[in-house]
Amino acid sequence: MIQPIIFLLYRIRRLGVDQFPKEGGVLILGNHVSYIDAFIVHLSCPRPVRFVILESYMNVKAISWFPKVHDAIPIRPENAKEAITLTAEALKEGSVVCLFPEGGLTRLGVLMELKKGFELIVRRSKCQVVPFYMEGLWSSIFSFERCKYFKKWPNGFPCPLQVAWGPPIPHEKVSVESVRQGIWEQSVEAFAMRKEFQAPLERTLIKNLKRGRRNSLFVEYGKNGARDWSRAYTLGLATAMARRWMFQREETGDRIGILLPPGPMTAVINVGLFLAGKTPVNLPFTIDQEETEAVTKAIAPLGINTVVTSRAFMPHLMDFWHGDDGVFIDLKSVISAPGSAMAMLERIRAMIEPTWLTCWRLDLNKRSINREAVGTVSAPGEKPLFFSTQTLLRSATRVVSANFVGKDDILFSETSMAMPEGLALGCWAPIVGRGRVVSRSFALRENFDALENAILDQGATIVVGDSNFYGSLERALSIRSLKYGIIFGSANKWELEDWEELLDLPLARAWSHSGRVVTMSRTDPPTGNASLHNKQKGRNPKSVGRLLPGIAAKVEEGRLWLKFASYEEDGTDREWIPGPDDAEIDADGFVHIRNVDLR
Repeated sequence: MIQPIIFLLYRIRRLGVDQFPKEGGVLILGNHVSYIDAFIVHLSCPRPVRFVILESYMNVKAISWFPKVHDAIPIRPENAKEAITLTAEALKEGSVVCLFPEGGLTRLGVLMELKKGFELIVRRSKCQVVPFYMEGLWSSIFSFERCKYFKKWPNGFPCPLQVAWGPPIPHEKVSVESVRQGIWEQSVEAFAMRKEFQAPLERTLIKNLKRGRRNSLFVEYGKNGARDWSRAYTLGLATAMARRWMFQREETGDRIGILLPPGPMTAVINVGLFLAGKTPVNLPFTIDQEETEAVTKAIAPLGINTVVTSRAFMPHLMDFWHGDDGVFIDLKSVISAPGSAMAMLERIRAMIEPTWLTCWRLDLNKRSINREAVGTVSAPGEKPLFFSTQTLLRSATRVVSANFVGKDDILFSETSMAMPEGLALGCWAPIVGRGRVVSRSFALRENFDALENAILDQGATIVVGDSNFYGSLERALSIRSLKYGIIFGSANKWELEDWEELLDLPLARAWSHSGRVVTMSRTDPPTGNASLHNKQKGRNPKSVGRLLPGIAAKVEEGRLWLKFASYEEDGTDREWIPGPDDAEIDADGFVHIRNVDLR
């Protein structure tokens, strides 16, 4: 009876079932996200499954029928040897046995430490191991999403799920490291199967901005107080800008540079150029002459002959522009004035027009899901990176797909949009989710009182910045709404301790690479409303954090390798992208990078 209900509520999509062993004992190991994981495994596995279940759950009336029907193997924590023996015997008999090696539900939404008990089971039974990953269950009411189980409204209906089954691992190669890597690799496959990644990003963008259209998306504090940009207002400005660029600026080329400090206007210009079919290229904001020259040299071969900037900065830039056809455009002329007829009309349409009509009117439905969407130059002289619409959407979705940054979180962030974390957290992640971003105007960036007022007035929950940002703060941020601060880039544990003591705020590490946010951490998650759950570590000051969903990693000869997709977007057949040297992944799954941890 429960199977039709599960299929109705969760649209399960499976991948890799054709490589699942058709006979013989198989131990299947995967992530443990929610209270209904066993039901999902039962419905998605191509063979009947026996589960290893705590004996205490066998007597719970609501689910006691399930372990009986599936001939579950009961275990008692005080008698682990018996559980290992029973499981090994079942595998020798040719059964498929499911074990969740984390030993409990994740309260971070990502893979936690794997217990070593399965290694002994495999040695005794000589069975194959199949890693699997269930993606999408974090959004269900049965997970710890929003820091509680059950007592919450669903995020949506239905709740699509993706289950990816990996290739079998021979018993002689089974270890904690090989199984963890196998589960991570299946997370890449399962994450890529998300339904929203199959639609044009333009449609997803407009649909999300029209959802909760009166809610704040960006709030900027200037000399005259707070300026609130609602989701509908943002969409109205962006579509008005897109129309002007689509029909009036064909001569500018497809790549448009943006040389502006981070803030709502920079985010809207990114969105507007994207909707116009252009590629916004976020450049590191600087007026230093040597750095400006390095930036212009980096973008000279890219065909970027137009840069959107502020009139105040133009005199610092023109001397270093290489070529006679370079054009600097003042940002005020890029976006229609708020009172102009086109902007007013688009703002009204943003409030009342359905998504399909907006997409049809702007001719967005025919856009390729793999077209070039955005470019970044993270620092003067750095090589530019360009990303497709799918990669951009995946990067933003990963950030709000676990318990590090919630979809409703209010972020204080002034990180440059030329940095992966600035582009994701300062623009696209709030659009994908339901949160907002708070910042100060450029003139008030050194004003601590303005920062404190912004966080207090808006009830910000997370502060995002780098070591320079936290090092510039003067005194404690004793504001109740703040949960923790996220710090990107190089920092050591002694600096973290000093800043935490000064600011009276816990700080969590994060790291970006190859234009994407890769790892994050947070304060230790609460136990929740279930006393059986063990304490879980949310952060390690010596580590840059744990991998976000949909990313795999491995360490070979001290070098970290990362996998974001099954193929490279440049058309090559490489699956793994090289990362930094002198790296390590510890038993808890925390990533350590020496040249990032210590300066």
